Amino acid sequence: MTSATEIRRSGISVVGDRPWGTHFCNFYESRKDLLDMLLSYFKAGLEDNEFCVWVVSDPLSPREAWDGLREAVPQFDHYLSKRSIEVFDGQDWYLKGGTFDSNRVMTSWNEKLDRALDRGYAGLRGTGNTAWLQKKDWKAFSEYEQLVNDSVAGRSTILLCTYSLNSCGANELLDVVATHQFATARRRGDWELIETPELKQAKTEIKKMNDELESRVLQRTKELEAANQRLSQAQVELAHINRVTTMGELAASIAHEIKQPISAASINAGTCLQCLQRDVPDLQEASEAATRVVQAVTRAGDVISEISSFFKKGVLRRELLDVNELVREMIVLLRSEAIRYSISIRTELADNVPRVLADRVQLQQVFMNLMLNGFDAMKESDRRGELTIKSEVCDRQLLISVRDTGLGLPPDQAEHVFDAFFTTKGNGTGMGLPISRSIIESHGGRLWATGNGGPGATFHFTLPAETALAQAPSSR
Repeated sequence: MTSATEIRRSGISVVGDRPWGTHFCNFYESRKDLLDMLLSYFKAGLEDNEFCVWVVSDPLSPREAWDGLREAVPQFDHYLSKRSIEVFDGQDWYLKGGTFDSNRVMTSWNEKLDRALDRGYAGLRGTGNTAWLQKKDWKAFSEYEQLVNDSVAGRSTILLCTYSLNSCGANELLDVVATHQFATARRRGDWELIETPELKQAKTEIKKMNDELESRVLQRTKELEAANQRLSQAQVELAHINRVTTMGELAASIAHEIKQPISAASINAGTCLQCLQRDVPDLQEASEAATRVVQAVTRAGDVISEISSFFKKGVLRRELLDVNELVREMIVLLRSEAIRYSISIRTELADNVPRVLADRVQLQQVFMNLMLNGFDAMKESDRRGELTIKSEVCDRQLLISVRDTGLGLPPDQAEHVFDAFFTTKGNGTGMGLPISRSIIESHGGRLWATGNGGPGATFHFTLPAETALAQAPSSR
């Protein structure tokens, strides 16, 4: 009987030897890269007495898989006679009956493992390609990949999932990496190790942090009821907790925004080195690549700085702010979350709006709460989601509107949504909107909600513009 911690050969140079319970993915660029990698992968498995399952999709056919194995694996007829490897068509494996059923596919993998162990094999080695995957199946398949990631731990299984680089955008690529223990890429015959995140531990820590923060919100609310004289300080703390909780919930989306420029910087740094290492260094191309590295790292640093400000707790620091600029910053920060739920964001920002005297972090928090509320209202809807943010000047007031196309407000409850602990979300605390109203009122403005007379709702808030105009430096 084999040990679940036993080290196995992967057959892939950049991966090396790995323990049972490994679940990783590979991004390939060409059909040849994919075939060469999988033949090496299965050659190692067959030679090490592992039962092998190859689920084939475009650009390969089952016949090409069999022919490639026969050519790459010495004495392949011996393994064939023992039925040590099976090859399946991806459509039959993943879409039996025309639909993707994660439970059925996981059951198939588990049955193959049980059968392998009963027949005396050391364990199961498998792979599946995702060329069959359509956009409508992406969310369900991402959840399936996470289920696989959780299920292989401690079992005599090694699973490799393959994805075409040409079919994955940056957001999909990061989703894939997040649901595997690590990722590799094969491009133009060269191997690359993309990253090895300790995601499981991070998710556990984030959940623990969210549970602790929610507990702190409830405790602080009880203290507010007993001690009105500490209301102001309690509101500051509640706002901080709301920010940190929200950032915890958005950890994956934030990671996307940080990883994207870091990944770009890494790729451009590699390009720069290649240019400099040529027999005749291409200084122009190297300089351009280095410039892109600086831009990408600067972008990552800006995102981190914005996130860091959300975690700070302290006295209000008011300054003259361009609210249109603040809107654009929040759109960038929440872009990955919008893409995750196929929500488009539109802006209708008036030109030359006056600056307002306000605390940057608190206004960022208001925008984040309103935008995420809109996302939540739309992500369960059958219609395509669209969030529209509008700025205009009305009666010496700056008027901001955040409009969604979601499920709308509960009947006759437009005001109740601002009550503490009132929520229509299964995992909501009911504190985001009350805190947002408190922030806007402390700035001399007003926050309210209206139905759209159709799909969705609109949240409006005003901020006094005359304070900003009076204190703004005069032009010379």
